[in-house]
Amino acid sequence: MDKYIYNVTGDYKDWLEMKKGDVIFHDGSLIGLISCINDTLELKLNYGAESYYLSEIKKTGDVIITVPTEAGLLKDDYKYIPLVFDNEEYEELAEISYIDRELLKKIQQVNRQDICNILLNDFKCKFNISGCLEFRDIINNIIAFSEGEGELAEYISNMTCNVNLQRAVEKDSKNITVFVDIPGNFCEWNIVLKIDDKFYFKIVDDYVMQM
Repeated sequence: MDKYIYNVTGDYKDWLEMKKGDVIFHDGSLIGLISCINDTLELKLNYGAESYYLSEIKKTGDVIITVPTEAGLLKDDYKYIPLVFDNEEYEELAEISYIDRELLKKIQQVNRQDICNILLNDFKCKFNISGCLEFRDIINNIIAFSEGEGELAEYISNMTCNVNLQRAVEKDSKNITVFVDIPGNFCEWNIVLKIDDKFYFKIVDDYVMQM
């Protein structure tokens, strides 16, 4: 799997190009890239464009993941892609960032609301949904599943999930479609994997969270 590549340039080593494979996540200043606001670590990326967007840096299991901010989710032009770092990748990013290393110890654990927000952002982006929408609105408008109707309905309704990320083995997995009827939008949301007899939310790349 591709690793994050950090290319630092500039007379003062204050400009960063951060990419993974062919995808650019940041091409801009290193100043303020990582900050700590109200005991929450934040990452400011521009995804290779002019505008900057905040996400929160949190920990789950042996990896670091970015999660969307509550304020960002209220904006139609908010951009967020979940990034997952192993410890080596995160340490390298922290090393080149202009932030007090003591502040990095304030990293918080991912919680269920964070997962709801990741899924909400995924839904809004995939189906170009604008305006105010909450994760509960999606849940309340699910009309069917391509498989596992009863079990999935209970899991998703109660938002029961293990907040530890794990990698899925693609050859042993099966995509499950969630059919959602939001007024004006009939959505076929491919957000669930079935591996053996268990269901998982797809988070990013091959990372999943078990329900």
